Amino acid sequence: MKKILLILTVLMTLQAFAQQDPQYSLYMFNPLGVNPGYAGSRDAISGVLLHRSQWVGLDGAPTTQVFTLHSPLKNQNMALGFQLINDNIGPRTTQDISLVYAYKIKLGRGKLAFGLRGGILNYQYDWAKIEYKDQDDAIPTTANDNFILPNFDFGIYYNTNKFYAGIALDHLNQAKYNLSVIDTSTSVARKYINLTMTAGRAFALSDNLTLKTSAILRGQSKQGHIDINGSLLIKNKFLVGLTLTHRQTFVFMTEINITKTLKMGYAYDYTATQLTNGSSHELFIGYDFNTFKSKVVSPRYF
Repeated sequence: MKKILLILTVLMTLQAFAQQDPQYSLYMFNPLGVNPGYAGSRDAISGVLLHRSQWVGLDGAPTTQVFTLHSPLKNQNMALGFQLINDNIGPRTTQDISLVYAYKIKLGRGKLAFGLRGGILNYQYDWAKIEYKDQDDAIPTTANDNFILPNFDFGIYYNTNKFYAGIALDHLNQAKYNLSVIDTSTSVARKYINLTMTAGRAFALSDNLTLKTSAILRGQSKQGHIDINGSLLIKNKFLVGLTLTHRQTFVFMTEINITKTLKMGYAYDYTATQLTNGSSHELFIGYDFNTFKSKVVSPRYF
């Protein structure tokens, strides 16, 4: 028997599939995934691989894989980047393939960057994964749907060695497509503009201990939510932290700087709600190819 997707029946309608973007707990370790203005900020060819399994144990729960790569150019005012995302939730699989361009100017003790991300979104729906219990449900008229849409994002990012702040607008073109469903009232899916604001600050408590704080605000239309993180960096090598989220979720995270250019991190999300009563896991690995040795700042807090 086909499995009933709890996520479909409780969390969203068909339209909502098009509106949801992947959510990360370790956003502070992959800033390019949040803001295209971050490209080139590490003054190295920098890459990140990330995997997230959300609400483990639920049928159709989201899973996400992300790869980002970015680097400044010989003209240090400009940078290029690349992003690849594979996201699965219920019957929908999404691939996001994007190129990033950023231009930076010196401002005070740091740099102000303007970034543009452009690419394509490939949506694939496998309706055979759903078992329909209600005749009033919006039932697809085909077994599969496939859509390829353009997508454009814009971001502004400012950073110093110990501080950063950014604002990004995703899905500026608000692409939309028609789902093959009987109920025409839910047949149009649209990507709405998303606003994301981030900020972070590092405070040296002693020679071997640094407090890192960060926050992220995500908003769409008149709705918004904020996550707040506090982490302790020990001897510039080990990090442990806690994030409080709007979803009644506690995120416990850790990071280790294996070398000056290689780092790994893990996050465990515990959700204390009756809906999921489950957990999420997130893992990343990052590497900096140090081709701009004279420019690299150590330690790098962000």
